[in-house]
Amino acid sequence: MNPPPMTHWSTLIFATFESEFAPLGGLAAVMRVLPKRMAQLMGTECLTIAPFFRKITRCKPALLRQLSSTGHRISVPFGGQVYSVELLQAHSQAKHRTILLKTAQYFNAPCNCQGPPRLRTPCNPYVTPGHPEQLLRDALFFCQAVPHALVALGYTSHLIVNLQDWETACVAFTLKRDPRITHAACVLTLHNSYDHDLPFREWRQISSQRIPGKTVLTKMLPFLDGPLCTVSEQFARELRQDPLHTKVYAPHLQTALATRPIRGIDNGAFAEPNFPLQARRAAMQGHYTSILTQKRRRRARLIHLLEEYQPSEAWGSLDFSQFDGPIFLMFGRDDPRQKGYDLAAAAIEHIPAGEAKFVFTPIPGEEGSRGLQFLKRLAGRRPGDVKVFPFRMERGYAELQAGASFLLMCSFYEPFGGATEGYAVGTPVVARATGGLIQQVVPYPSACCTPTVRRLSRQFHKPSAHPTGFLFREPALPSASVIKGWRAIIRCRYRPHGDRLRDRLELPLFQVMAQEAARAIQDAIALYRSAPIEYARMVVAGFHLLSRFSWDRTVSQYRAVYRSL
Repeated sequence: MNPPPMTHWSTLIFATFESEFAPLGGLAAVMRVLPKRMAQLMGTECLTIAPFFRKITRCKPALLRQLSSTGHRISVPFGGQVYSVELLQAHSQAKHRTILLKTAQYFNAPCNCQGPPRLRTPCNPYVTPGHPEQLLRDALFFCQAVPHALVALGYTSHLIVNLQDWETACVAFTLKRDPRITHAACVLTLHNSYDHDLPFREWRQISSQRIPGKTVLTKMLPFLDGPLCTVSEQFARELRQDPLHTKVYAPHLQTALATRPIRGIDNGAFAEPNFPLQARRAAMQGHYTSILTQKRRRRARLIHLLEEYQPSEAWGSLDFSQFDGPIFLMFGRDDPRQKGYDLAAAAIEHIPAGEAKFVFTPIPGEEGSRGLQFLKRLAGRRPGDVKVFPFRMERGYAELQAGASFLLMCSFYEPFGGATEGYAVGTPVVARATGGLIQQVVPYPSACCTPTVRRLSRQFHKPSAHPTGFLFREPALPSASVIKGWRAIIRCRYRPHGDRLRDRLELPLFQVMAQEAARAIQDAIALYRSAPIEYARMVVAGFHLLSRFSWDRTVSQYRAVYRSL
């Protein structure tokens, strides 16, 4: 099946395991924006196709009401049986709609709809507690069903299918073996370096054909068209250069990656500027008083919220009496192999009491709130300084981002990252120099801006660029120590009953990361307290950097990839 020239493509299809109807992390955020923008700018019909996780979507009644039946029901052969799948749809705008595959036997990840997600009901499309094998089977069933859904909907030729992560990669095989689909090209975008073992006993549920490779990606990479795409230029480099990926996450992919082009296509910003235009214009003339006034107002609203919003499930306390120092916010889903909440906690232990306030809003991940007990213990040791909301907050999230002095991002790796969310509301960022965060943060030249940080930063930022925050990076350790440290972190060897933070504090790699993170936090505290105009300039520089991350640019670069097929 040879794909035709770009001018003959008629339909662009995004196949994704996450969608706005069952979101978890960055993939859902991208899928909420990119397909619609593609439809607008390319003028071609665009389809998003995803599983229907009914137990998760039922907790979102407004979104559930958008769904209707397409009138199509398909039969999908899988593992020697045939399953009935209903095709649901949601129209978002001209030339774009979302198709969800609904079946009783698959996509049953649980969600409780009330209060914080729990260990048994995590509201996570990737997790069915007690059944770790279900993710692979859900993914394979989805990949088997996609061609049948496209045929039923009338999409049988001149297709570009943009697959997202390993969970949808097998569509490249099922689509190309279906004789009813005559012209199609498949491109894969990786939002992380995750892969999954694929033994033959599972693979034969969709095919008896033996294909070389032991994992989903090693089997599927030969079936892809064009370059392999990732969500930032820097992450594309790290996939082939950073020991975390080359020696731990994806050593089995390095041979294939060495012969296949990798294209890093930066995501756009996930938020538009939300800060008074008058204050921004005044700052462009060198008058920063309005910036500082606005930040003080937002801080006051934040403090009022935190004093009023006291859910019983929260941990710790904050004392703002006679406090004029910075407030740090760390947010996002708790992925123990990626997010770095434990790294932030280790760094805070080095910060003198009363110097700063720290707010954590982790959405429990695969370990549930039990895995975040180290934050509860930190809050207990630092009364008045640390508050933890270990659940998806019902209200106040916008006030937290806007009123915080700095966002804190201690990621072990970050394919793209969320620094732009802070810039949009006037909040600078303190981050580990990794992946897309290197592109998003222009580092302040303080003590934490080591030669390593400067080397990484100058790939993307001119020396004259004004800082938007602070970057830190651990000093080089012997290669064997680095690899050993990453393997221990990724293995989560403390499970099931150990303490994540206590376990990792034994690792030299983690220790030096925590030391550098603490130095960056201390540098941010010093700037905030002693140089308010420099802080205001940092806020303004963040507004300017937002323009670098345009979804129009993202669309243009994907279009170039599609033209090359």
